[in-house]
Amino acid sequence: RGIESVVALLAVVKAGGAYLPIDPGYPAERIAYMLADAKPVVVLASAGTAAVVPSSDATVVVLDEVELAGLEGGPLGTVIRPEHPAYVIYTSGSTGRPKGVVVEHRSVAGLLGW
Repeated sequence: RGIESVVALLAVVKAGGAYLPIDPGYPAERIAYMLADAKPVVVLASAGTAAVVPSSDATVVVLDEVELAGLEGGPLGTVIRPEHPAYVIYTSGSTGRPKGVVVEHRSVAGLLGW
């Protein structure tokens, strides 16, 4: 939580990805279910939260350990379409089992004035 989360969220959305927030305080079973259900390609974590990320097919990037010096900036050339997923939020669901809800880029773009 904090400014790092906001920066990560914005970076994922601008890169054309979908952001899935996972509270490290969730029970391990819920985190494992969300990752298995959403099948993310990458999980961004801090050194303090990486320990709660269960084993999955996702690549875990520990942001505290990433060296950014020397990386080039600039446009990514990513084509983002309004119907592409931007955000996934899990609700408790009426059955008590978490259910993922996808928010499209068109909704995020409207909020950010893009």
